[in-house]
Amino acid sequence: MRIFLWTCTLALFLVPFLSAQDLEQWRKTIDANTPKVLPDDLGRKILPPELIQSCKDVVEAATQIYALPDLDPQDMQWTLQREALALIILTYVEPPAYYTKLVQMSDALEQRGLPKLAKEVEKHVLTIGGALATAPKQGQNLNVKSLAERMVLYADQNPGQESALIIDQFVQRIRLMNNPAYRDRRLALAAPVFQDFFTKNNLSTKAFALTSDIARATLPGKPLLLMGVDISGKDLDITSYNNKVVLLQFWGTWCPHCIEVMPELITLYEKYKSAGFEIIGVNTGVRGDSIQKVKQFVEEKTFDGKKIPWTILHEGLGEQKQQLTMTKFYGISDLPVMILRGRNGTVSDLHPLPSTLDERIAHATSLLTQVEFTEEEKKQIKENTRLRNEEEDRKIKLELAE
Repeated sequence: MRIFLWTCTLALFLVPFLSAQDLEQWRKTIDANTPKVLPDDLGRKILPPELIQSCKDVVEAATQIYALPDLDPQDMQWTLQREALALIILTYVEPPAYYTKLVQMSDALEQRGLPKLAKEVEKHVLTIGGALATAPKQGQNLNVKSLAERMVLYADQNPGQESALIIDQFVQRIRLMNNPAYRDRRLALAAPVFQDFFTKNNLSTKAFALTSDIARATLPGKPLLLMGVDISGKDLDITSYNNKVVLLQFWGTWCPHCIEVMPELITLYEKYKSAGFEIIGVNTGVRGDSIQKVKQFVEEKTFDGKKIPWTILHEGLGEQKQQLTMTKFYGISDLPVMILRGRNGTVSDLHPLPSTLDERIAHATSLLTQVEFTEEEKKQIKENTRLRNEEEDRKIKLELAE
């Protein structure tokens, strides 16, 4: 019993001694490896392996220090200040692995009364976050709306060119994304946040610049504005599309993907027209697509021996009549773009995959319950829909990592 008591007493004395010894050991590791300044070319070129390893040693030493019992607040602040520099560098090198830690570091610095360093770290949190949210296969689960709100908060607290540049670069990164579906998913979340911020700060030009992005990206569930002039010079008769499922296809004669899908669209048009399905082709009138060139294309071009059977609008004719065009209203730039509108006039699908159109149109026209399909065909359609939706979700998760 005496031996047990003596052992416990000795342990009580040894714990503080060992903790102090460990603290000193880890402090030396941090001192030896913490970079004095941040490299100027972060994110733009490969950093030396020895610098990366030094930063990892700092983070590991800091983790050990935080685990020590009864850590003095000054030791905590000293460690945080040095780990912050190492984390910034590592997050540029391996963003998926370190981004969450950098976010936590930014919050910790603010709570610990280190606002200057917190501001510096937060700047990198937002810059790296913007890159992660727009880069495929990064494996980082980011909430795009929360990131946008965080950028706005930073800009409110730190007005000036630096914070404005962070927002502008993020918006530009989104707009330059190759996949329009992924692009518009992000814009639907971030653009309204930024527009509200610009409006409140009397930045009307920047707020207006997001109008068409928002109009397009937030279309699902909203009414589709139909307008334009067909290639014969007649205004589009909007009433003729009431209570019909409408596929809007923005296209150009120069766009190979637009032309590739034409045979399939003709097949779908013939299959579902009697059920109330229509297609409207909208030639954007860019890259040499003059009115005469488009008319000649529509009149002469055949697909498996069939001509384009639906109405074709030309935005150049609308502009001649000083009309607002759908291309400008919805900010259509990259092609192809397709939008599916339901019978009730609201958009059901923005950027539907061509491979899913058959099933989507079938549902929209309520043909799944009609006799045109056998039970076996209905079963196959549902199975195809499930498989294609799973594949689309898989691709989206790889791109969005959400």
